[in-house]
Amino acid sequence: MRKRKIAITPQPRSGGRNRFASVTRPLPGKRADSAAQRFFPTDCPSVSLRTGKNKRPGLFIRPGLIGFLGVVLGLHLCQPLAAQQAPLPEAYKNKAGLTMRLIPGGVYLMGSAPDEGGRYWDEGPQHNVQLSPFYMADKEITNAQYKRFVTATDYPVPLYWLDKNLNAPNQPVVGVSWFDAVAYTKWLSKATGEEYRLPTEAEWEAAARGGLVGKAFPWGDAPPGNNHVFLANYNPYPYDKDGFRYTAPVGSFPANGYGLYDMAGNVAEWCYDWYDSDYYARSPLKNPRGPASGQYRVIRGGSWYSRARGLRCATRQFLVPSETDGFIGFRVVRPVTP
Repeated sequence: MRKRKIAITPQPRSGGRNRFASVTRPLPGKRADSAAQRFFPTDCPSVSLRTGKNKRPGLFIRPGLIGFLGVVLGLHLCQPLAAQQAPLPEAYKNKAGLTMRLIPGGVYLMGSAPDEGGRYWDEGPQHNVQLSPFYMADKEITNAQYKRFVTATDYPVPLYWLDKNLNAPNQPVVGVSWFDAVAYTKWLSKATGEEYRLPTEAEWEAAARGGLVGKAFPWGDAPPGNNHVFLANYNPYPYDKDGFRYTAPVGSFPANGYGLYDMAGNVAEWCYDWYDSDYYARSPLKNPRGPASGQYRVIRGGSWYSRARGLRCATRQFLVPSETDGFIGFRVVRPVTP
C-alpha cells in the first residue's frame, strides 16, 4: 500500500514589512482550547496541512512526526513575540506601601544654561546623560514609614524624632544622615524582596524635571510663589507665607509631570553620589554615578528652609555624609532589572 504524503505549507502573509501586522492576539488570561492552540497560538502565523496529488511542493514529513514538528515550528515562529518585553507599569505600590513611579529611560539634559537666573557656578557645563529606566518613590519617606524600619531593626531614632513641629506621621522624616538613609534602603530591599537605593544625582535631576527640558523648576520657569500661588514649601519670607512654617505633609503641593511630589522644597534629599564641583566636565554619558570618592555627599531639591533659588532643578548642594539637620530627608529608587 502506497503511503500518503502530507505537505505543510505556510499560508500567505499580509503585505507590509511587519510580519505580525495583521495578527490578532488572544484575550488576556484566555486558555488554549486544544493542543493545536497551545502549539500555534493566535499571535503566531498559522500553518496549513495539505494532502493529495497535484499540490504545490512543500515540506513532506511522515505523519508520526507532525506533533513534533508542530512544537518546533510553533516555538520558532513565536520566538520574536515572546522576546518582546511587556511594557513597564507607570506606577505600582510595593509591599511596604510606597507608591513607585516609573521614570523612563532615555537621554536627559542635565545642569543649567549660563543665563539661567539664580545659577550657581557648579551647575555646568550643561550636558546630556543617558539613563536606564527606574522607579522613584512618589513622595519623600515619612516619619511613619521610617518608624517601621526603626521598630523592625531597633535602629536609633533620628534627630528631631520628638520635635512636635517635625514629627507628624505624614511629615517627611528629617534629622537623618546619609548613612541612616542607606540603612533604610537596605532594610526596605530585604523587607520587599526588591532592590532599593538612593537615587544618583543624575537620576534625581531627571526625575525632578518631570519631562520638561531646560526649565528652572519642576513646573517651568515661574518662581514657586509667582502671583501668590505657591507650588512648593520653601522660605518665601516669612516662612509660613506658603502655609507651612516647617515641613509640610508629603504631597501637599502639585506633582510634577512624572507624578512626583515635593521635588522642590519641603526637605532636601540625600543622593547616592559623592560631590565634586567639576564632575560635570568629565561625567560619563551613560548612567553616571558620581566620583569614586570624596568628602561630601550630594543633596538635592532645597527645603522649607531654602529661598526660591535653592529649589531649581539644577541646584547642587552637599554635606558631610554624617551630617543631620531638620531640613534633610530622602526618598528611594528601585532600578529596573532587565
